[in-house]
Amino acid sequence: MFFSIDIDDGASIRGWLAPDNPSAVPKILVRRPGEDDIEISATVERPDVRDLGVHSTGLVGFIVNDAVVAGLEKIEDIELLEADSGILIYRRFQKGRHLERKFFFFDSSIRPIEKLTRRAKSLFTLTYPSTERYGFETMLVLINNGFNKSIFMSGRSSFPRYSHFLSNAGFKTAALLGDPFEELAQRLILLNLIQKSDASHMLPQLFTGLTTLTGFARDLPLDDQKGLLAKFRLLTEEEREALTSPMTKMFGCIPGETLNRGRVSAALENLSSMDLVGVRSRFSDFKALLAGLLGHDLTDDYEPVVHPSIGALADRLSRISLVTDLLEDDLALYSFAEESIGIALSHDADAVTRDTQTM
Repeated sequence: MFFSIDIDDGASIRGWLAPDNPSAVPKILVRRPGEDDIEISATVERPDVRDLGVHSTGLVGFIVNDAVVAGLEKIEDIELLEADSGILIYRRFQKGRHLERKFFFFDSSIRPIEKLTRRAKSLFTLTYPSTERYGFETMLVLINNGFNKSIFMSGRSSFPRYSHFLSNAGFKTAALLGDPFEELAQRLILLNLIQKSDASHMLPQLFTGLTTLTGFARDLPLDDQKGLLAKFRLLTEEEREALTSPMTKMFGCIPGETLNRGRVSAALENLSSMDLVGVRSRFSDFKALLAGLLGHDLTDDYEPVVHPSIGALADRLSRISLVTDLLEDDLALYSFAEESIGIALSHDADAVTRDTQTM
């Protein structure tokens, strides 16, 4: 999908949208709080877009004006979405409410911090959680959206794949890392639970990139140490690949690259280039530093709590050598990161103490 907003002069919003199907006439949803969505189709031919090769006819231009939405000029909170995918393409910037920031939060957890996402929705004009769901071309369009100056993105996307584009587009970046055994336990428990629920059909959307593990997780004996060991001994190559050090892949590899020992160093180097890196075991420190980076507290009163079932499974997994081997790179990465963050915070605290004593 490609799109661009050309102008919003209050009385009208004009732009174009080329859907994934290059011959389809795009449809746009106009959304306002408390009102039914309005669906419109492109009515303006754009030879310039056709000549770019992203649409076969160029019938991609649209106009939202008072004929579409009565009183458009006075409506502050209005959104435009691509009708088929539901991807947000435009929302009006509200001065005094929205931050003039572009921020990407790389969260290695399968379960995003919901409070952070909700808070981001109110503080940023455009928000894109779970970015791992989007294809490469769509991601580049979202990142390089020059019309909007307030954008929040988060997810398990590959940092090496997008770091250059994010830097060029003026994004601040932050990462939050979790204990590898706890992260794996959470993934297995959630995959196991959702397959037994009425939402099992949503698994590909909820757990992008992890559907390879559905068969493995479905009948996993979560409370049986010997049963767990037996299941891990029967892993297929595809399942093994999906389980092997996902955090190192996220920060050290472009999708499709082979994981090797050098990738831990690459991941650490990439993390060091980010504006902020934290670990869940020191979340209060990460929270304070993130608030300083953005000028606002995104996490509100959230504190990470490890559910007893996740903690118990993480402990069982940590005592299985096959699992330790699968997570070898992630365990090294997390250990290095946690130690480095601890040292950095300790030095900062010492510096504050020295400054105070000399006053």
